Amino acid sequence: MGQSIDLADYDRPARRDAWDHASNSLFPGLRVELAADEALRGSIASVDLGRAHLCAIETPPAEAHHVPTPQHSDTWQHVSLMVQPWGRTTLVSAGGEIAMAPGDMCMVDERARFRIVTQEFSRLLFLRLPRAAVLGRYPHLNRLCGKLLPASDAGTRLLSDSLQRISEVAADLGELQRAAVVSSTIQMLGVAQAFAELPESAEWRVRRAADFIEMSLSVTGITASDIAEEQGISRRRLDQLMKQARGVSISGYLWQRRMEQSAADLADPHKATLSIAQIAFANGYEDAAHFTRAFRRSYGTTPGRWRERPVAC
Repeated sequence: MGQSIDLADYDRPARRDAWDHASNSLFPGLRVELAADEALRGSIASVDLGRAHLCAIETPPAEAHHVPTPQHSDTWQHVSLMVQPWGRTTLVSAGGEIAMAPGDMCMVDERARFRIVTQEFSRLLFLRLPRAAVLGRYPHLNRLCGKLLPASDAGTRLLSDSLQRISEVAADLGELQRAAVVSSTIQMLGVAQAFAELPESAEWRVRRAADFIEMSLSVTGITASDIAEEQGISRRRLDQLMKQARGVSISGYLWQRRMEQSAADLADPHKATLSIAQIAFANGYEDAAHFTRAFRRSYGTTPGRWRERPVAC
C-alpha cells in the first residue's frame, strides 16, 4: 500500500535522519537536507499503483539531491511527473533551472542527477510512471525532462488538477482501479501542450501501438482495428508500419505478445498458485482450451508441461 511519515511524530534531533531515510526509500539515490531541525510540519505519504508509484510530500524548506548509482539501476525504469499544488520550488537538472509556482508541473528523469529546493513550506506530488510505457507513447520525452509545464497552459492545469484529485483518493482504490489510473494518466499526458506538440513519425506510431498493446494484454476482444482507431489512422496503414518495423501485422504482434507474456507467467514462481485458465484469462484469452492449442503450436508443448520444465539457473 505504501508508507507514510510525519515529522511531528519524531523528536527534533531525529527529524533529519527520519526524513532523509523516508525520502531515500521512495527515491533511491535521493538525499534531503532540512533547512532547520526545529521544523514542526512535514509529511510523506505514498501509494503503490502497480507499475507506478504516487508520493505526496508536504515539506518545510529543504534541499534534495538525487544521484543515481548502479545499485539503484532498477529504479531507472521510471520517470517522474512532478506537480506543485502549492508553495514554491526550484528544480535544477541538465535541462537547466526552473522555478515552479502553484499549478506548475515538470517531468523528472530519474536516470540523471537533479536538485530540488523548496524555499517555503510546499506540497509536491510525484507520480513515478513506467518509463517504457511513457516512451512508447511519447518517444521524445527526453526533450521535456527538466522543462517547465506552466499552469498558464489549460492542458497542464487540467492534468495537474486531475493528479491532485487522484492523490486524495488513490489509497481507497482497488488494484484494477489503480492500474486504470496509470494507463489513463499516461494517455492524459497528451492534454498538456508540450506533449501534444511532440513531432510524430512512423516509428512513433509503432511504439504507440506497441505500448497500447502492452497495456491491453488482459483485455479480451481488443482488435487491430481498435489499436488503429486509437491513433486515428487506418488499420491497413498501421499494419504497413508495423510490418516494416517489427515484421508482423498488428494482430500478429498482439497475439505474439499475449503468448510471450503467458509463457513468462507460467514460468514465474510468484504465479505458481494461478491455474492455467487464470493465466490464459489474464492475458486476454477467452477460452482455456483455445489457449492450450495456441500454446502448443507456438512452443511445441502444453502449458502444463511448460510450467513443469526445469528452469536453468
